[in-house]
Amino acid sequence: MAASPGTRFNTGIDCIDRIVGGGFPVGGMVSLTGPCGAGKTLLAIEFLIRGGLAGQKGMYISTMHGVDKLMTFLPQLDYSDPKLFEKGTITLKHIDEMGSGERDDGKITHAESAAIIDDIISAVNKEGIKRLVLDSTNPLMAEMDSWVASSFLLTLSKELFKSKCTTILVTEGDVMNGHEQTVADGIMLLGNEVRRGDNFRVLEVVKMSGVAHSRAKYVVDMTSEGMLTTPMLRGL
Repeated sequence: MAASPGTRFNTGIDCIDRIVGGGFPVGGMVSLTGPCGAGKTLLAIEFLIRGGLAGQKGMYISTMHGVDKLMTFLPQLDYSDPKLFEKGTITLKHIDEMGSGERDDGKITHAESAAIIDDIISAVNKEGIKRLVLDSTNPLMAEMDSWVASSFLLTLSKELFKSKCTTILVTEGDVMNGHEQTVADGIMLLGNEVRRGDNFRVLEVVKMSGVAHSRAKYVVDMTSEGMLTTPMLRGL
């Protein structure tokens, strides 16, 4: 695999860094897409924890569950350190903490989307956040008109790039023509496959800007030691 000509951001997840040629683009936005149960949130949490262990602050923004509920759902990982959350190296927030929370007939207006971005970027810059996860984008996009959603993600991407904050957008489903994929610097698909009666999680990197990444499919195993991948053998 060719070395990247640009600046890469080592994720700390060894199998991912090998597949994408050294890491994500610094300040880039990576779309992580797949159906329920494919392991998206586990990968995103490991991304934050690996960064925290390396001294990089991270933020997880949920669009569904509150912080108290999120804390009960955190996976028990052997390599993790509870102090990462206790000391604020990794912070958990709900999207309702951003912006005013006002809706116009149930929709997020362009002005409100800008206020949400301002609050996210303010927290990123104030707290020195270098890793951000937005999980998941679906409820947020559903509350915006199409042009507002597109503008929201484009502006957020530009501002996070300025702050050199590398971001994962978690999206439910397997549609590849959403706003998230259009603006993303990288696209990773997690899915499920059945072979000979066995269920497998699979990973595929569709796009990663600035690097000749692997295009193979990988069988994924989510373990207490972290994410592991094995190239999927053809014809099985």
